[in-house]
Amino acid sequence: MKELTANTFFSSQFLRNCLAIAIISVFLSTSAAAFTDLKGKKVEIEKQLGGGKWSIVELWASDCSACRQHMPAMVKFDGKLKNARILGIALDGQKGIKDAKSFIKKFDVKFKNIVSNPIEASAWMEKLAGEPLIGTPTFMLFDPKGKLVAAQPGMVPTASLETFIKKNSK
Repeated sequence: MKELTANTFFSSQFLRNCLAIAIISVFLSTSAAAFTDLKGKKVEIEKQLGGGKWSIVELWASDCSACRQHMPAMVKFDGKLKNARILGIALDGQKGIKDAKSFIKKFDVKFKNIVSNPIEASAWMEKLAGEPLIGTPTFMLFDPKGKLVAAQPGMVPTASLETFIKKNSK
């Protein structure tokens, strides 16, 4: 009778799958570690949302042509609604903070911006919206209590953001 021995391929593949699941679980369970300010200091994203105001979150990247095209409208829209604020999330990652700062300066962006990267931002978005990030820009809208109420990839006209907020405000 032959002895039963472990199949090396199966064992290493199994371990790789377990490792992949563990890494994905870490990404999905950690939201605060995925975001920093422009100086590299960790930011708790949840504390940036709600607080009695609508939060318009724009995920953007400095090398995104659609983001460059849309940002002037967001800069102009900033402050138009007293019950709303804009939060930008630059997906340039820690190595791209210099590019993100250049983008912010070029477009004279005054609203708050934080930094993440596409993998961590996608995991955060998947956790909240049930769908991953598919491109930039992407917009997420949080109600005054910080609950996600809408998410949409692509450019969103500021008039649509304004109409949605006014229609859904008490």
